[in-house]
Amino acid sequence: MNDDDIRRDNDYIDAALKPVIGAEKYHIAGYEVIGCLQKNGDTIPLKAFFDSAENDMALKWQTDKQLYRLAAEKLLERESSAKLFMNMLPEVFTELDAIEDLMELLQEFHEWGLQPSQFVVEINSAGLEGRLDELSHSILYLKASGYEVSLDNIKIADTHLEQFAKLEPNIIKIDVSDLRTSSSYTTYSEILDTLSYFARKIGSSLHFKGIEDAEQFHVAWRYGGYYYQGEYIGKDVHEVVESSSFEQSVRADIHSFIDRHSRRLKNEREFVKNMDDKLRQLVHTKDSEKMMKEASKTFHAEAFRMYICDEYGYQMSANWTKRSGDWEQNKEAKGKNWSWRVYFLDHMSRMAFNRNGMLSDKYRDIETNELILTYSHPLQSEQFLFIDIDPIYLYEKNWFI
Repeated sequence: MNDDDIRRDNDYIDAALKPVIGAEKYHIAGYEVIGCLQKNGDTIPLKAFFDSAENDMALKWQTDKQLYRLAAEKLLERESSAKLFMNMLPEVFTELDAIEDLMELLQEFHEWGLQPSQFVVEINSAGLEGRLDELSHSILYLKASGYEVSLDNIKIADTHLEQFAKLEPNIIKIDVSDLRTSSSYTTYSEILDTLSYFARKIGSSLHFKGIEDAEQFHVAWRYGGYYYQGEYIGKDVHEVVESSSFEQSVRADIHSFIDRHSRRLKNEREFVKNMDDKLRQLVHTKDSEKMMKEASKTFHAEAFRMYICDEYGYQMSANWTKRSGDWEQNKEAKGKNWSWRVYFLDHMSRMAFNRNGMLSDKYRDIETNELILTYSHPLQSEQFLFIDIDPIYLYEKNWFI
């Protein structure tokens, strides 16, 4: 689709509305504006026109404004308080320097009776590198005027997060549709962990798009999505619909996610209690090697590596590692200090206070590169036992699914 097609069929241009569901009430929080042609009974997306670098940027911007006016009129017709998510190319702010033109358009909507809080300016992140300084002033201007700004099209493998942080967006929009093509679900989930942490640190909400099935929806919910969008959530509409239109199906899915998560937490609590009970039956001794020998028998099924540390994080025992079902000792590890590990001392303090065991979050082991969990428990004389759980045991329990 080229410039001539758009000029010829301008009267057929329409704004489709892609529902965006909010996490708090499962209602439609807003709509992303999607351009299309309604011609001879067919709906023809305008994506090819906007994606083509050969088409005129000024015409793209004029078409965008036409779409936003159509969408805003649809909100007014239904007296809706929903948000409009207005997806824009970075060139609107850089090549065209159209920030004042955009502000005039938004002011026009305000005069119609729509509020600044109803508009989210989505800026496509593709190709933003090197343009951040140009964009930052426009984004600050928009935010200071009461409008929200979203960075759109953040990919799971994006490597420019620290640069995007400079823009301080209100919303980070992540495409989960590539979960289907990801070669490793565990790697994918680790990256989502990073994105979720990154968003919390800079005070941004997460908006997941491209949700095409229940598992992708579960991923979006599990990693802290505040907004959800995709064919599985709600198909495009051409008029504003009742805000609760998708509530029933969304509520049912999220309740199933909560039940699933609760079962896992219950299993983990039972696991820790079982480990605590087993440990209490061991003969506690100040002889760390004797203690480890007993522990290797007691926790043979659950563990693949064990060691004892003191309250300062110094390793008091050898590393006991299970290889092919047999336990080996690595005495070179004795005397190493592990206090540099994130949360290590925090966990030690909590164990000393509560006097019971605890289970770590999942993490990737430095030596094996496997995803693991670590169980730890206080012993006598300010010593602490650490047991790295066997990955085979964890996968049998489906704790990483």
